[in-house]
Amino acid sequence: MRDLSEIRQDINRVDEQIRALFLERMDLALQVAQTKVETDDKIYKPDREAEIIAKRTEGMSEELCLKYTALLQSMIRASREYQYSEVLRQKPDRFPLHPSGNELSPQTVYYQGVPGAYQELAARALFPNCEPQHVPTWEQVFQSVRDGMADVGVVPVENSTAGTVSEVYDLLLAYDLSINKSYIKKISHCLAAVPGAQMSDIQSVCSHPHALPQCHAFITEHGLEAIEVANTAIAAQNVQKKGDPHLAAICSREAAERYGLTILAEGINDLKHNETRFIAVSRTLTSRPEDNRIEIAFRIPNVAGSLGRVLDVFTHYGIDMTGIYSRPVKDSPWCYVFYVDFTGNMQDHAVQSLLYQLHEELPYIKVIGSYPVSDATEE
Repeated sequence: MRDLSEIRQDINRVDEQIRALFLERMDLALQVAQTKVETDDKIYKPDREAEIIAKRTEGMSEELCLKYTALLQSMIRASREYQYSEVLRQKPDRFPLHPSGNELSPQTVYYQGVPGAYQELAARALFPNCEPQHVPTWEQVFQSVRDGMADVGVVPVENSTAGTVSEVYDLLLAYDLSINKSYIKKISHCLAAVPGAQMSDIQSVCSHPHALPQCHAFITEHGLEAIEVANTAIAAQNVQKKGDPHLAAICSREAAERYGLTILAEGINDLKHNETRFIAVSRTLTSRPEDNRIEIAFRIPNVAGSLGRVLDVFTHYGIDMTGIYSRPVKDSPWCYVFYVDFTGNMQDHAVQSLLYQLHEELPYIKVIGSYPVSDATEE
């Protein structure tokens, strides 16, 4: 039996050979890319890759065949990525996206709900020079922007407690709009009732379907009946209109004050670190130097490992994913659209190479938005 140190020396020797061969392989990939710049030939050729793998693994045992196939696939993928990057260096016009570099200067901004809603507060924070207008539903916000009645719509996409707002993600694709700005609002719910009502009078509470579970412990502790309404500010408005001392609203302090309600309790959400991310959507995809977040939507072939291979590409370009979410494709059972947001700017070479590769290799991809994100919560 050989000494372990001797075996390790041989392993080191082989690793050095692999390193040298890898560098030679990448140099050849570079030469291929330079040729394809001139011929306009496609980089991704799955049939040829499958043929190469079948030929190179012929005669291997099943176990080693699987291992060597994985190694070959990794080498071929690295070669492709290197080629996409080099092609864009030589031919920047191959980049398939052409976002506007202009800053949004909307005249009309729409949000869902009524005055006093968290969405109104977000709209005012994002566009302080505009007077936001409200409509009853999120879909009407998207319709208004698509049809030109509004320049921008402000909607929530995610809450740190309740999770993503699925309907908004669906509407983003259905109405082909783009995210241009993002705003994180700290959410502090209060319990508000008509003047003169006491905490002991309250029997039921109404609010948005996301706000109610955010205050589950408070509602349970006081034995209250939970009633869903379309918006937290609408809840406050309903309490004002009904004048029922047994009914309260879970809403913002601003909404309670706007509708003349008495605040019976503040900060009633279960988690004190409760934030909602709002986005501004428009008809135009923009990209500005201060943007540091990009969001895309894509579909993948229904083949084992497809999603993992796509996500690996982000790592290979050194790009940090900050979130992934999926939604079912309507009329296509068990098919999904994946939403991924990641850090970077659309002027970065690595980001452009990534998007170029995904555009060439996936059956569907859409850049939903490019926008700046701050680490700080905006009050």
